[in-house]
Amino acid sequence: MTDQGRTANSKPVASISPSGVVFSSRAQEPIDVWARWGETYRTRAAILLGINVLLFIGVGVFAYWLRSGVVFAPLMDGYFAELARTLFPSGAHSITLGDLLLDPISIEDVPMQIPIVGLLLAALISIPILVSILYKFWSALPFIAVVGLVALMPWLAITLLFSCVIASVKPFRSSFRFTSALLGLVPATIYLILASAGTVEAFAGRLDPIERMKFIAPWVFAIVAAALAFAIVLTLARLVKHRPGVIAPLLAIMFTIPVVLFEVNVGRDELYYRLLEDHSEWAFADIDTSRGLEEAVRHAYWTQPLPKRSYEQIRESVTQTWQFELASDLAPRRTVLTRHKEDYVRRCDSFLVDFAQSRYSPNVLYLKARALDMRVDEAEFLKTRWIRFYDDFPNDKSEESWRVLLENVPRESPLRAVATLRIAQLDTRHNRIERAVAKLGEIIADFDTDPRGDPADNPPLPLIGVLDRQSPEASLHIPLQRMILEAHSLLDLLKENNDPVFGYDPICGSPFDRSADQIGMLHLDPRSAGFVAALEGLKTRYRRCELEDNIDLAIAKAQADPNRAVALLDHLVQRFSGGDAAAEALFRLGVAYQRTSRPEEARDSLKRLILEFPDSIWARQARAHMHVPISRNDRDTTG
Repeated sequence: MTDQGRTANSKPVASISPSGVVFSSRAQEPIDVWARWGETYRTRAAILLGINVLLFIGVGVFAYWLRSGVVFAPLMDGYFAELARTLFPSGAHSITLGDLLLDPISIEDVPMQIPIVGLLLAALISIPILVSILYKFWSALPFIAVVGLVALMPWLAITLLFSCVIASVKPFRSSFRFTSALLGLVPATIYLILASAGTVEAFAGRLDPIERMKFIAPWVFAIVAAALAFAIVLTLARLVKHRPGVIAPLLAIMFTIPVVLFEVNVGRDELYYRLLEDHSEWAFADIDTSRGLEEAVRHAYWTQPLPKRSYEQIRESVTQTWQFELASDLAPRRTVLTRHKEDYVRRCDSFLVDFAQSRYSPNVLYLKARALDMRVDEAEFLKTRWIRFYDDFPNDKSEESWRVLLENVPRESPLRAVATLRIAQLDTRHNRIERAVAKLGEIIADFDTDPRGDPADNPPLPLIGVLDRQSPEASLHIPLQRMILEAHSLLDLLKENNDPVFGYDPICGSPFDRSADQIGMLHLDPRSAGFVAALEGLKTRYRRCELEDNIDLAIAKAQADPNRAVALLDHLVQRFSGGDAAAEALFRLGVAYQRTSRPEEARDSLKRLILEFPDSIWARQARAHMHVPISRNDRDTTG
C-alpha cells in the first residue's frame, strides 16, 4: 500500500482531501500534524517543531538562570555534579522543586515571583504534553530533555515523560484531545502537590495561613495556566485543521510574559544581589576544622552558592587550609580569609558597576564593608577548633566603604545606623573625638525610640500588599538594638573619660606618638589572644587614669571562666561603685551569676542596676533580661 493510502499511524484511511489532509476511517482516532501528506507540509512541520524546541530551550535557560545566575547550565563547571545533586530526592545537599521558591529569590521577600514561577512551570509542563498530542509522543522527547538537562529539573522531566505517554499513547489517550491533555496533567499535578507539601511543612512552624498560601500559589497558578494553554492551543489546532504552527506563538507568549514580569517587577539586580548574599553566607560560614579533609572538601563544594567553582578548585582551596597542624597559629586560615575577602569585594564592586542605580546598591556597600571587617575569632579556634568569624571590630580598610554607604542611604535606614557607628568607632581610634561624639549622638537621636531607659519595643511592621516587596535591607537582619547599645556605650565612654592628665590617650592612644606601643583601649581587639595582657599594659602605662574602671571591666568581660568573671566584676562594683563602668558591670555580674547557677544573686544585681542607674542603657537591658518590672517591695528591700 502506498503512503497515500495510510495515515501517520499506518491505519487504513478512507480518502485524501485536495488540501492533502489524510482523514481516518475511524472518526474517533486523533489526527496530528504529520497526518498531512506531502513534503511541503512535512518540511513545514519539522521546521516549526525545531523552532518550538529552540524557544523551549530559552524557557529552560531562563528557568535555571532564575535560580543560579548561570546562563547555560551544560557549559558551567561541575555541570554533571550539579545534575546528580538534583537527582537526590532528599538529604543535606539535595535540591527540590520547592527550592525554586526560596533560593536565591524567596517569594517571601519578592511575592511577584509567584506568577513568574507559576507561568514558567506552566510552560515547562504544558508544552511537552501539547507536542506529544499534536506531533506524536517521540516529538516531545527533545522538550523533555530540555526540562531535565537545560532547566536541570530531572524529576520534573521524568514526570513529564509519563504525562506525555498518558496524553498521546494508546491505550491511555482519549479521542477528545483536551481530555487527553488533562489526563496528562495529572502526574505533573501530583508532582507539584508533593513539592508544595514539602516546602510548606519545612516552614509550617513560622508561617501564618496567608504566608502558607504564598507557597502553594505558584503550583496552583502553574496548573491553571497549563490547562488554559491546553484549551487555547487545541482549539486553535482544530480551527486551522491541525496545520503546524499553533504551538510556537503561545510558547513565545508563555516565555515572554514571565521574562517581562521579571525584568519589570523584579530585575536582574535582585537575582545577582541574592546570589551575593548567599556567597557571603558561604564564604564566612563557620568551619569545623576537626572534620576529615575529604569531608571538608565535599562540604565546601556542595554548600558553595551558584555559579559553582569546580571540585578540583575547591579541593585546592580546602587543602591549602589544611597544611598545618590544628595546634599551630592561624596564618594559613588568615590567608584563606584574605582570598575570600578579595574575591567577595571584587564581586561587590562588579555589582556596583553593573547595577549602579539598583535599590540594593546600599546593601552591597554594606556587605562589602562587612566583608572587609571580617576577622577570625582566635580564642574560639584555640578552644573549640572551630573557625568562626566576626565583624564588629571595624578595619581601617573598610572606612571608605562605610563613608560611601553613609552618603547613599536615607536617614531612617538601619544601614545608616551601622555605617555611622562603624565610622564613629574608626574616628575614635584616630583621635577624632568630636566627630565621633556627633555621630554617636545622631544614632541615638534617630534610632533610639525610648531614651528614658524603658525597654524599647520593636515598632510594628508597616502593612504591605500581597505582591509588594519587602524593604531592601530586610533580608540583612540588621541588629538595630545592638547598634543602639554600642552607640550608647561608646558615647558614655567618651563623655565620662576625658582624663585631666592623659586626656583621651588611654582610649585612643596619643596623637603625637606613633610608636607601636602607643595605643589606646579601642585599638585592642577583644577577641585577640593578647587582649588581656595589652589591657594590663595600659593600666601600667596610665596609672589611676579615669579609664581604669573601664579597663577592669574589659578584662572581666574577656574571662572564659564565669566564676573568675564573677570575682572580678564583684570587685569592680565594690571599688568603682560610682564610676561610669558600674552600670554595665552590674549587668554583666547579673549575667555571670546566672551562668554559675546563682539566680537570686543575679536578680539582686539586676535590681540594683535598675534602681541605681534607672536612665542607663544597661538598666534597659536588665529589664528586658528579667522580663518583669521592679515592684515597690523590691525598691524598699533593695534600697
